Amino acid sequence: MSRPTFAIHTMGCKLNFYDSEVIGQALEAKGFERQRDMFSADLTILNSCTVTNNSDSESRNLIRKFRRTNPNSFIVVTGCYAQAATQQIRAMEEVDLVTTNVDKYNVDPIIEAFHGAGHVIDEAHDIMEKRPAEFRLLEKFEAKTRAFIKIQDGCNLRCAYCIIPFVRGNNRSVPISDILDQLRILEQQGIEEVVLTGIHIGTWGRDYRPRLHFTDLLQAIEDSEIQMWIRISSLDSPEIPDRMIELIQSSTKIVPHLHIPLQAGSNATLRRMRRIYKVEQYRNRIETLRRAMPHICLGADVIVGFPGETDEEFAETEAFIREISLDYLHVFPYSNRTGTAAADFENHINGRISKNRGRILREWSNEQRHAHGLRHIGATRPAIVLPQPRAGKPFTALTDNYIEIGLEIGPEMVGRRIWVEIEQDGTDLIGRFQRVFQADPVAAT
Repeated sequence: MSRPTFAIHTMGCKLNFYDSEVIGQALEAKGFERQRDMFSADLTILNSCTVTNNSDSESRNLIRKFRRTNPNSFIVVTGCYAQAATQQIRAMEEVDLVTTNVDKYNVDPIIEAFHGAGHVIDEAHDIMEKRPAEFRLLEKFEAKTRAFIKIQDGCNLRCAYCIIPFVRGNNRSVPISDILDQLRILEQQGIEEVVLTGIHIGTWGRDYRPRLHFTDLLQAIEDSEIQMWIRISSLDSPEIPDRMIELIQSSTKIVPHLHIPLQAGSNATLRRMRRIYKVEQYRNRIETLRRAMPHICLGADVIVGFPGETDEEFAETEAFIREISLDYLHVFPYSNRTGTAAADFENHINGRISKNRGRILREWSNEQRHAHGLRHIGATRPAIVLPQPRAGKPFTALTDNYIEIGLEIGPEMVGRRIWVEIEQDGTDLIGRFQRVFQADPVAAT
């Protein structure tokens, strides 16, 4: 008798991809067979996102598409949208089961319901209940190049625009020993880069007594025998002390790339957003990082059209971003989320204005990303070879400092770290293979 098949579609953040790996491996351990085709599996799981209204809409559209294209599949919805709108999703005739973020690692209710012995979970559990971080050791990671591992969950901040703390709960840290064990397992599986992932990883360790700092985790990894690359997913500027900068500067494991959310370059806007820094503090961290590591890649999130954002405030944001010369931006139009403080603010911005502001910043970001690559032409840098996007297309590699380059190389090198000399071919950046990366390399030029 053939094993029942399942497929997982993951939306949203890197942490969701880790969560999907946990769910997938738990189902495999229970006798299910994973498949990549989302539209023919016996069991279809949507790991949803609710960061914006568009995320919610996309989730509903996907649910309907899954049912329309695969009428006999058992459809499960989990993740942040399932946590935020349990009853709304339950009311969708296409959905067979809803599991919330509190329940999502427990696949037994899914299996019982799949076999006709269970029922739809009616209520979302209290996500704010104090408890340890939910964590499972992964035996592997489905992607063969870069893995995402969870180091914490939740967030104690209450930024005015953000719904995520209400669907992920408060900060909960994964112990250092578990993180190191996970890194060792993945390194033994041949994974050469791991992204440290969470909802607010800069608060890792603050729930411990005595309190620890995220730098303590980085130092523990640095002091271990682990040789894989460590990429940091996202840190707020107040969470980057000088000792962390010194550690990254001297490390052969922690790559020189930081994503530091800005959200706005106007103190007035930041104050309404209830962010935890001012532009002066943000500038100081960027300048300190640049002095320590001129080759580092620094990116940021920016929200445009936040309630009350005047033309003058947006002009301040644009001028500040240009002044500090970030290497790329992720630009988001403000999305009004019920349950957040900003939902009740006055002076919401016209969508056309937000769209135009976003276009201005994205165009600048595209120029900056290209300029970051051009500054390294002639340099030899370490890079990891990415999977071929599709047959007939060239391979690409991602350098330690986040430059994507074209590459002529064989498929046997996918997931391997190599040294490449960066060259220019018209408007494209290409890499000339030099040698396989060694654990104790010579300094990059």
